[in-house]
Amino acid sequence: MAGLVTAALTLAAATSPAAPAALAEDTRLRAADPGSTLHIGLSPVKTAHDLLAGETLTLTAVFTNRGAVPVHARIRYADALVRSPARFEFQEPGGEFWSAGSWLEADPEEFTLGPGGRQEITLTVAVPEDTPDGQYYAAYFVEASSPGGGTDGSAVEIGGSLAAVVCLYVGEHVVRSAELVPYHRVPRPAGAPEGLAAVRTALVHWWRCLVIADRNVAFISEGHPLKVFVPIENTCDAYIQPRVTLRFYEGDVLRREVVYEGEIIMPGLSKVMEIDWPGPPLFGRFRLDLHIEYHGPEPIEAMRSFWVVPVKGLVGLVLLAFGLGYAASGRGRVRSTRGRPPAAPGTR
Repeated sequence: MAGLVTAALTLAAATSPAAPAALAEDTRLRAADPGSTLHIGLSPVKTAHDLLAGETLTLTAVFTNRGAVPVHARIRYADALVRSPARFEFQEPGGEFWSAGSWLEADPEEFTLGPGGRQEITLTVAVPEDTPDGQYYAAYFVEASSPGGGTDGSAVEIGGSLAAVVCLYVGEHVVRSAELVPYHRVPRPAGAPEGLAAVRTALVHWWRCLVIADRNVAFISEGHPLKVFVPIENTCDAYIQPRVTLRFYEGDVLRREVVYEGEIIMPGLSKVMEIDWPGPPLFGRFRLDLHIEYHGPEPIEAMRSFWVVPVKGLVGLVLLAFGLGYAASGRGRVRSTRGRPPAAPGTR
């Protein structure tokens, strides 16, 4: 999956390059001179490939310098360890049986790039002949520093690094499997709401969002953009990269088709793919057909139908009818009072 990670690194005195603790984290340092920043990018940050033992693969990555100072960069290789759907840990290659960091070789491994520059990096992945079948993870860091100091001539230097992960499945016969799971089974991401905020979020999802697993929302208030939540779990020993096709029907008429390229999901992990409905649905009956391809034996198919009810409009009509009825009853009372003969003196 191609992607761009950028880091805004601000010049600070006597700072050495530091490896990030997780993939795709930005590194930001406080500056003595706020106008002096080092802005670097790396793309792609995660790729996945099927290889055989003894096979070689060539990849291309792009490193960019969007800042105002030149940078000196060098490549460092590492093993990647999956800790969660969004978090990797890195260590020196060769320490584990699944080590694949030593399979990487970059060209060039060291270079200097001026402001606004762009450097292509050719990455070669060479799988050893005797590699057992299985899932392997490799990573490489582009470590950058500002060799010339700040733009104001101050003798300062900063550094940071960006990581990219290469997921590899080695083997001739790859059997992949995946399934849709209930929304609550997917681990919550870091920083997810807790307490009352979590309850509120769950209620909002329950009311406004069509959840593709075990249930569907029957009525959705008009005027709100609809999100389709697709919770999918990788139930095999190899990575999967889902490709989701959503077909939106109004009644029985196809209105839109959306294709969504999902992120790579590691073995045994699950992820919720959030897909926006292209425009708020109006009043009526709708149907959504879901088709997921992930290089498994058969695609995942699902269908959900729902109604969109103009809740605000209905409430307005009820209030209007109540008001008209109340006004009509008031006029009737006035007319009946006017039609009565005046009471005789001394009587009630």
